[in-house]
Amino acid sequence: MRQWAGAFNARDLAGTPVGDATIRRGVLFRSGKPEAWLPQGWQDAAADGARRVIDLRDPRELREPISGAEAAGVRYESMPIEDPDDSEFRELMVPYMMHPDQYRDYLRLFGDRVAAAVARIANAGPGTVVCCSAGRDRTGLVTGLLLRALGASPATLLAADELATRTINERHRVSNHPYESFRPEPALSEWVASRATALEQFYGELDAAAFLREHGVVVEPAREWLFDE
Repeated sequence: MRQWAGAFNARDLAGTPVGDATIRRGVLFRSGKPEAWLPQGWQDAAADGARRVIDLRDPRELREPISGAEAAGVRYESMPIEDPDDSEFRELMVPYMMHPDQYRDYLRLFGDRVAAAVARIANAGPGTVVCCSAGRDRTGLVTGLLLRALGASPATLLAADELATRTINERHRVSNHPYESFRPEPALSEWVASRATALEQFYGELDAAAFLREHGVVVEPAREWLFDE
């Protein structure tokens, strides 16, 4: 996959092992906020196979309009998975969910929304980009639940989280973020390790397939477009 102009933490999930299968090229992507993409970035994404962007954020998080999607033939869809005004969410996770040790509470608060997003992705078809602000926690949670329910190992999901975490950390080296800052070593590795411990516990305690079934989500349609034969 080429570097999409303006995009950060963007990647094709091609090659990801899921049980006995492997995600094929150009069908499922993840990314940080798409309003950062330049018009050429949208063209780049389309050339790599992107057909739709599913944004998991509340629309109020957008600080500028999405520009370039329509011209590139990419559909932008807003599908927020949280309610920023929820009082318990604000008490537990202000300014936002930023660590896997919060995932369990997040599902307790917004399980229906998260499950609906997984269902949308499973039925979307090839060319789907999943994004949030950093492309780390909300994106990681939703794509992780889908892939875990389809048979991905916890080790695969931990590796994906580490890559997303280290990549967004590099962006913080040059960007001015209101709540996070660049972590040098060894602080970064300690942060990655703490996330891995929490994520391993999360998936060790949660049956992703059962959770989705309880919310009426069938993930099997994703097998038709995600994997190499």
